[in-house]
Amino acid sequence: MIGSMLIASLVFVLALDSGTVLRTLVGYNTSKASLPLSEEQRKEADRLAAEAQKAGLAGNLGEAMRLLYRGMAVMNGAAWTPPLEFAASLEAKADHQVVRPGQTVSLSWSQIYSGSTAEKLSGQVVLASEGTPAAVVTLAAKLTVDAASLGRVAVAIPAGTAAGNYWLEARLTNADGTAEAKARAAYLKRVPVRVGADVAAEASRLRARLGKAASKHPVAEYAVELYAKADSGEVSPHRYDFEREFERAHAVLDAVEKGGDPFGGVRGDVRMAYRSGVDDTLQPYRLFVPAEYDGKRARPLVVALHGMGGDENSMFDQYRAGVIKTEGEKRGWFIVCPKGREPASMYRGKAETDVLDVVAEVRRMYKIDASRIYLMGHSMGGFGTWSIAMNRPALFAALGPFAGGGNPGGMEKIRHVPQYVVHGDNDKTVPVTQSRGMVEAAKKLGVRVVYVEVPGGGHSDVVVPQFGAMFDFFSEQAGAGEAGGQ
Repeated sequence: MIGSMLIASLVFVLALDSGTVLRTLVGYNTSKASLPLSEEQRKEADRLAAEAQKAGLAGNLGEAMRLLYRGMAVMNGAAWTPPLEFAASLEAKADHQVVRPGQTVSLSWSQIYSGSTAEKLSGQVVLASEGTPAAVVTLAAKLTVDAASLGRVAVAIPAGTAAGNYWLEARLTNADGTAEAKARAAYLKRVPVRVGADVAAEASRLRARLGKAASKHPVAEYAVELYAKADSGEVSPHRYDFEREFERAHAVLDAVEKGGDPFGGVRGDVRMAYRSGVDDTLQPYRLFVPAEYDGKRARPLVVALHGMGGDENSMFDQYRAGVIKTEGEKRGWFIVCPKGREPASMYRGKAETDVLDVVAEVRRMYKIDASRIYLMGHSMGGFGTWSIAMNRPALFAALGPFAGGGNPGGMEKIRHVPQYVVHGDNDKTVPVTQSRGMVEAAKKLGVRVVYVEVPGGGHSDVVVPQFGAMFDFFSEQAGAGEAGGQ
């Protein structure tokens, strides 16, 4: 029953294809598994989730979101009042999210779903620094959001603001200044911004150089595209230092113009990009090149897949600040982290192609041991680890899914591939039964599998402690090696 509910939820996410739905649904399921709910609350939460799935699969995104937010209110013991319904429907957007001190930013509103036009909310807009405790500066002391017109507000980033990551926060209340204490999250609207130098001017300079260049490079081209994505909010600006990105892009173009290899002598953590043959788009990935690599001896490659809501940066920037790179350096191994297209892609279709294209790119650029390519991933990446391997059973020498799941019926296709599987028995996001079912199917087929079920382990805390053991397991495995890439 739990497995079928999870698959239904994943189908629901894929059908809606929305980052907002993704975050809400994952939070919804985690809350349902974690909160001390009464039987009445649980039944109502289940009913609303089922109704939301029906609405989503019918293409009614707005109604699906309304039902999910109502279910969250039920689970938190909050009354679903008209002001709360209006507050939950709101999304804030800034016209610029990569800004300089003194710049004016326009904050506007949209609704995920519509309702009564009679509601009004009050509040204020502040600039809050990243970290705890946050430094807070009030930018607009009085804010009104009217359901009939929504509107917008212009705020100025203070001239003396230090460079760094911040949040533009609209701290909303009901019209009378109150807010349901058990539903305060619905009244807080946050937009990530990065404050720094005049990045827009630097982007224009790089764009002009690319326009005149006889030879371009995907990494340099993507720096401009990445800035545009971050400024518009398509990706989080918190993850990038654009001054450094543009400096690196110019260095790449300098090397290309001289006929050299821009990455020939580069080691360590490298931001990369390639142009996809699927749709001619630029796709990013992160690559770790071991310090001892000299191009003489073929090296193993670990492909690491991020979870839902993540991107190519997740494995390197999170998980104890990218300790996975330390494990790669110890062994002299390459590690690559593809983006996998959309954050809820489940590594299907174009997302799977992206993973395979990235592997091909790395094999084209570096001397990789084709018999020692390993695939691992966390959460959605754990699902992707199994599904991609089943579609390319000759490519990977071993698998390492964390807190994942998949189709036990497909295990026959990869019965020759050793597997190191990790799951916490207290995982509130992906039930441990998902990995148990896959491991059971593997063992029946005689697959070499090591299963680590962590007592009391949650969804994420089981990952980092197992990196070393998983890499040790990989080091003992070698496959036949799928042709191509060298």
